[in-house]
Amino acid sequence: MRGEAGKAAKAMVAIVAITFAAEFLIMRGLAALGFDLASPATILFDALLLAIVIAPPIYWVVLTPIRREYDKRLEAEIEAQEMSRVAITDPLTHLMNRRGITVGLLDAMAQAERYRTPLIVAMADIDHFKEINDTHGHKAGDRVLREVTAIFTEVLRMPDKVGRYGGEEFLIIMPHTKLAQGRKIAERIRASVGKWEFDLGSKKIHLTISIGMTQFKPGDDLEKLVSLADKALYDAKQGGRNLVVARKMQ
Repeated sequence: MRGEAGKAAKAMVAIVAITFAAEFLIMRGLAALGFDLASPATILFDALLLAIVIAPPIYWVVLTPIRREYDKRLEAEIEAQEMSRVAITDPLTHLMNRRGITVGLLDAMAQAERYRTPLIVAMADIDHFKEINDTHGHKAGDRVLREVTAIFTEVLRMPDKVGRYGGEEFLIIMPHTKLAQGRKIAERIRASVGKWEFDLGSKKIHLTISIGMTQFKPGDDLEKLVSLADKALYDAKQGGRNLVVARKMQ
């Protein structure tokens, strides 16, 4: 701050010096040309000429550093925002990563708690995904993950959020949604994945997805909520996969 104040003070001194020098030269020149220095026309002309003379120095001495400092701060702010975005984004699917979707869930829980609105949390897992990686390679597996992401984007509503929780597992947040409605959305996801023809490069295949879900109740904590959704997903897997299973909070 002291450095900036010193620069500003020096700039003001420079402007004052330039102003006096310019005024002296202008008045001297007008007098030499025979102008009446007291006439309104001469005073107006003097003012206009003075403005033309001192405007560039004022811009370069004062406004240029200010604009440079503004641009620097704006660039730093954009860089910080980009770093924050990258920190919570999965590089493969461009969905939120585990950290990002967990923060999103905590925020959704706080909103549901405060306004007493329903909230659904679901865990989704691509069935037999390991076999895809083992048989067709990790590039094929990556392609499947990106295509499943496209299905989520297509089926989920604007307020809903989805993130890659780990591997082939996804966490879905459905605010302002009750269990029956959330189950319908989950069934649309399951049906859409089942119909989709996944392009693995060398061949095209069909896959299925299992989904477990639960509804948030005021007072529930994050660990309990995610654990219950995960248990519902386990039930879907044990039930034969390609299922949607809902578990209610006790």
